[in-house]
Amino acid sequence: MSILRGEASSENGLNVYFESPTGAEVVLGPETTEFTITVGRNQADEALSIPLKVDNPHADLIDIPTQVDFAQGESSKSITVKVSSGLKMFETYPVHLSIDAQYTQAYLQSEVYPRLSLQVIKEDYVPYADGKFSDYLTSPDENPMETDQVMEYSAILDMYRLKSCWGTGTGSIVFSWDGENKVSLESPSIPTGYAIPEYGSFTASLVEDATYDQTSQTFTFPLEFIAGDVTTGACDETYTITSLK
Repeated sequence: MSILRGEASSENGLNVYFESPTGAEVVLGPETTEFTITVGRNQADEALSIPLKVDNPHADLIDIPTQVDFAQGESSKSITVKVSSGLKMFETYPVHLSIDAQYTQAYLQSEVYPRLSLQVIKEDYVPYADGKFSDYLTSPDENPMETDQVMEYSAILDMYRLKSCWGTGTGSIVFSWDGENKVSLESPSIPTGYAIPEYGSFTASLVEDATYDQTSQTFTFPLEFIAGDVTTGACDETYTITSLK
Protein backbone atom coordinates (compact mmCIF):
# COMPACT_ATOMS: atom_id res chain seq x y z
CA MET A 1 0.00 0.00 0.00
CA SER A 2 1.45 3.37 -0.97
CA ILE A 3 1.10 6.37 1.34
CA LEU A 4 0.78 9.85 -0.09
CA ARG A 5 2.75 12.44 1.83
CA GLY A 6 2.83 16.21 1.62
CA GLU A 7 6.00 18.25 1.40
CA ALA A 8 8.36 17.68 4.31
CA SER A 9 8.49 20.57 6.75
CA SER A 10 11.66 22.00 8.30
CA GLU A 11 13.65 19.36 10.19
CA ASN A 12 15.61 21.87 12.27
CA GLY A 13 12.65 23.71 13.79
CA LEU A 14 12.92 26.72 11.48
CA ASN A 15 9.58 28.45 10.90
CA VAL A 16 9.25 31.29 8.37
CA TYR A 17 5.87 32.99 7.99
CA PHE A 18 3.99 36.05 6.79
CA GLU A 19 3.18 38.53 9.55
CA SER A 20 -0.03 39.66 7.80
CA PRO A 21 -3.33 37.75 8.06
CA THR A 22 -3.65 34.83 5.62
CA GLY A 23 -6.09 36.86 3.53
CA ALA A 24 -5.78 40.63 3.37
CA GLU A 25 -7.00 43.58 1.32
CA VAL A 26 -4.31 46.03 0.22
CA VAL A 27 -5.94 49.39 -0.50
CA LEU A 28 -3.78 51.88 -2.39
CA GLY A 29 -4.29 55.54 -3.16
CA PRO A 30 -4.37 56.78 -6.78
CA GLU A 31 -0.71 57.85 -6.73
CA THR A 32 0.68 54.97 -4.63
CA THR A 33 3.45 53.05 -6.39
CA GLU A 34 4.43 50.44 -3.78
CA PHE A 35 3.54 48.64 -0.58
CA THR A 36 5.35 46.26 1.77
CA ILE A 37 4.88 42.69 2.97
CA THR A 38 6.54 41.59 6.20
CA VAL A 39 8.02 38.12 6.64
CA GLY A 40 9.07 36.77 10.04
CA ARG A 41 11.10 33.82 11.31
CA ASN A 42 11.53 32.12 14.66
CA GLN A 43 15.30 31.60 14.42
CA ALA A 44 17.56 34.57 13.71
CA ASP A 45 21.00 33.19 14.60
CA GLU A 46 22.33 33.35 11.04
CA ALA A 47 21.79 35.12 7.72
CA LEU A 48 19.31 33.33 5.51
CA SER A 49 17.74 33.79 2.09
CA ILE A 50 14.21 32.39 1.68
CA PRO A 51 12.66 31.85 -1.77
CA LEU A 52 9.04 32.89 -2.16
CA LYS A 53 6.57 31.09 -4.37
CA VAL A 54 4.49 33.72 -6.15
CA ASP A 55 1.22 33.17 -8.02
CA ASN A 56 0.73 36.51 -9.72
CA PRO A 57 -1.43 36.66 -12.85
CA HIS A 58 -0.79 40.42 -12.98
CA ALA A 59 3.02 40.34 -13.10
CA ASP A 60 3.02 43.12 -15.69
CA LEU A 61 1.31 45.41 -13.19
CA ILE A 62 2.45 44.10 -9.79
CA ASP A 63 6.13 43.27 -9.24
CA ILE A 64 6.63 40.95 -6.26
CA PRO A 65 10.11 39.88 -5.09
CA THR A 66 10.68 36.12 -5.22
CA GLN A 67 13.13 36.09 -2.30
CA VAL A 68 13.49 37.59 1.15
CA ASP A 69 16.98 38.03 2.64
CA PHE A 70 17.40 37.99 6.43
CA ALA A 71 20.59 39.35 7.97
CA GLN A 72 22.04 37.66 11.03
CA GLY A 73 19.93 38.58 14.07
CA GLU A 74 17.07 39.81 11.90
CA SER A 75 13.79 38.08 12.78
CA SER A 76 11.48 40.28 10.70
CA LYS A 77 12.00 41.64 7.20
CA SER A 78 9.83 43.74 4.91
CA ILE A 79 9.90 43.31 1.14
CA THR A 80 8.67 45.98 -1.25
CA VAL A 81 6.04 45.26 -3.88
CA LYS A 82 6.00 47.69 -6.83
CA VAL A 83 2.70 48.53 -8.52
CA SER A 84 2.23 50.02 -11.96
CA SER A 85 0.26 53.15 -12.75
CA GLY A 86 -1.64 50.85 -15.12
CA LEU A 87 -3.73 49.40 -12.28
CA LYS A 88 -7.34 50.33 -12.94
CA MET A 89 -9.14 52.22 -10.22
CA PHE A 90 -11.58 50.13 -8.16
CA GLU A 91 -10.57 46.87 -9.84
CA THR A 92 -9.39 44.03 -7.58
CA TYR A 93 -6.13 42.22 -8.39
CA PRO A 94 -5.60 38.92 -6.48
CA VAL A 95 -2.06 37.64 -5.83
CA HIS A 96 -0.86 34.71 -3.72
CA LEU A 97 2.45 34.03 -1.98
CA SER A 98 3.75 31.02 -0.09
CA ILE A 99 6.91 29.86 1.63
CA ASP A 100 8.41 26.47 0.75
CA ALA A 101 7.61 23.74 3.28
CA GLN A 102 11.30 23.12 4.04
CA TYR A 103 11.35 26.51 5.78
CA THR A 104 8.15 26.02 7.78
CA GLN A 105 6.64 23.95 10.55
CA ALA A 106 3.48 22.65 8.93
CA TYR A 107 1.88 21.30 12.10
CA LEU A 108 2.88 24.09 14.45
CA GLN A 109 -0.12 25.62 16.23
CA SER A 110 0.19 29.28 15.33
CA GLU A 111 -1.65 32.46 14.42
CA VAL A 112 0.74 33.13 11.52
CA TYR A 113 1.03 31.08 8.34
CA PRO A 114 3.35 30.44 5.39
CA ARG A 115 0.65 31.50 2.91
CA LEU A 116 -0.64 34.93 1.98
CA SER A 117 -3.51 35.85 -0.34
CA LEU A 118 -3.82 39.54 -1.18
CA GLN A 119 -6.55 41.51 -2.89
CA VAL A 120 -4.83 44.61 -4.28
CA ILE A 121 -7.09 47.54 -5.15
CA LYS A 122 -6.58 51.21 -5.96
CA GLU A 123 -9.24 53.67 -4.85
CA ASP A 124 -9.63 57.33 -3.92
CA TYR A 125 -11.92 57.06 -0.88
CA VAL A 126 -10.85 59.51 1.83
CA PRO A 127 -12.34 60.22 5.28
CA TYR A 128 -15.27 62.64 5.06
CA ALA A 129 -16.82 62.55 8.55
CA ASP A 130 -16.72 60.89 11.95
CA GLY A 131 -19.93 59.46 13.31
CA LYS A 132 -21.90 56.73 15.04
CA PHE A 133 -23.27 53.66 13.28
CA SER A 134 -26.31 52.13 14.98
CA ASP A 135 -26.77 48.49 14.00
CA TYR A 136 -29.34 45.79 14.75
CA LEU A 137 -27.66 42.90 12.89
CA THR A 138 -24.68 42.38 15.18
CA SER A 139 -26.41 43.45 18.38
CA PRO A 140 -26.60 40.73 21.07
CA ASP A 141 -30.14 41.81 21.98
CA GLU A 142 -33.04 43.70 20.40
CA ASN A 143 -31.42 47.07 20.99
CA PRO A 144 -29.16 48.48 18.27
CA MET A 145 -25.42 48.43 18.96
CA GLU A 146 -23.64 51.77 18.42
CA THR A 147 -20.05 51.92 17.14
CA ASP A 148 -17.71 54.65 15.93
CA GLN A 149 -17.60 54.75 12.14
CA VAL A 150 -15.78 56.90 9.59
CA MET A 151 -17.78 57.98 6.56
CA GLU A 152 -15.65 58.10 3.40
CA TYR A 153 -16.01 59.87 0.05
CA SER A 154 -14.75 59.05 -3.45
CA ALA A 155 -14.46 62.01 -5.81
CA ILE A 156 -14.04 59.69 -8.81
CA LEU A 157 -17.26 57.80 -8.08
CA ASP A 158 -19.01 60.71 -6.34
CA MET A 159 -20.09 58.15 -3.72
CA TYR A 160 -19.95 57.84 0.06
CA ARG A 161 -19.08 54.68 2.00
CA LEU A 162 -19.50 53.17 5.45
CA LYS A 163 -16.77 50.57 5.10
CA SER A 164 -16.99 47.23 6.91
CA CYS A 165 -19.77 48.68 9.02
CA TRP A 166 -20.82 45.27 10.34
CA GLY A 167 -17.37 44.78 11.82
CA THR A 168 -16.16 41.83 9.78
CA GLY A 169 -13.74 43.37 7.28
CA THR A 170 -16.31 43.09 4.48
CA GLY A 171 -19.77 44.44 3.87
CA SER A 172 -20.01 48.17 3.20
CA ILE A 173 -22.90 50.58 2.66
CA VAL A 174 -22.07 52.60 -0.46
CA PHE A 175 -24.40 55.43 -1.45
CA SER A 176 -24.82 58.71 -3.28
CA TRP A 177 -26.02 61.80 -1.42
CA ASP A 178 -26.97 65.22 -2.72
CA GLY A 179 -25.91 66.94 0.53
CA GLU A 180 -29.54 67.43 1.51
CA ASN A 181 -32.23 64.75 1.79
CA LYS A 182 -31.73 62.52 -1.24
CA VAL A 183 -29.82 59.27 -0.57
CA SER A 184 -29.48 56.35 -3.01
CA LEU A 185 -27.69 53.08 -2.30
CA GLU A 186 -25.26 51.79 -4.91
CA SER A 187 -26.97 48.40 -4.69
CA PRO A 188 -30.29 47.35 -3.11
CA SER A 189 -28.62 44.13 -1.93
CA ILE A 190 -25.43 44.12 0.20
CA PRO A 191 -23.41 41.05 1.31
CA THR A 192 -22.70 41.98 4.94
CA GLY A 193 -19.83 39.57 5.58
CA TYR A 194 -21.53 38.76 8.89
CA ALA A 195 -22.43 35.12 9.55
CA ILE A 196 -23.89 32.98 12.32
CA PRO A 197 -23.04 29.23 12.15
CA GLU A 198 -26.62 28.00 12.42
CA TYR A 199 -27.90 30.44 9.78
CA GLY A 200 -24.99 31.26 7.46
CA SER A 201 -24.06 34.60 5.92
CA PHE A 202 -26.48 37.50 5.97
CA THR A 203 -27.33 39.73 3.02
CA ALA A 204 -28.87 43.16 3.57
CA SER A 205 -31.74 44.15 1.28
CA LEU A 206 -33.20 47.65 1.07
CA VAL A 207 -36.92 47.61 1.92
CA GLU A 208 -37.62 51.37 1.66
CA ASP A 209 -35.80 54.44 0.41
CA ALA A 210 -32.79 55.54 2.43
CA THR A 211 -33.11 59.04 3.90
CA TYR A 212 -31.10 61.84 5.51
CA ASP A 213 -32.37 64.16 8.24
CA GLN A 214 -30.56 67.50 8.20
CA THR A 215 -31.54 68.46 11.74
CA SER A 216 -30.07 65.35 13.40
CA GLN A 217 -27.49 64.76 10.63
CA THR A 218 -28.64 61.15 10.50
CA PHE A 219 -28.80 58.75 7.57
CA THR A 220 -31.40 55.98 7.85
CA PHE A 221 -31.04 52.78 5.85
CA PRO A 222 -34.16 50.57 6.14
CA LEU A 223 -32.70 47.09 5.64
CA GLU A 224 -33.88 43.51 5.96
CA PHE A 225 -31.18 40.94 6.76
CA ILE A 226 -31.60 37.52 5.15
CA ALA A 227 -29.64 34.28 5.57
CA GLY A 228 -31.22 31.32 3.78
CA ASP A 229 -34.80 31.06 5.04
CA VAL A 230 -34.09 33.30 8.05
CA THR A 231 -34.96 36.99 8.06
CA THR A 232 -34.67 39.70 10.68
CA GLY A 233 -37.52 41.71 9.25
CA ALA A 234 -37.10 45.43 8.55
CA CYS A 235 -34.40 47.18 10.60
CA ASP A 236 -33.43 50.85 10.51
CA GLU A 237 -29.64 50.94 10.40
CA THR A 238 -28.58 54.54 11.02
CA TYR A 239 -25.45 56.65 10.77
CA THR A 240 -25.19 60.01 12.55
CA ILE A 241 -22.46 62.48 11.61
CA THR A 242 -20.73 63.89 14.68
CA SER A 243 -18.03 65.95 12.95
CA LEU A 244 -16.70 66.61 9.46
CA LYS A 245 -13.11 65.87 8.54
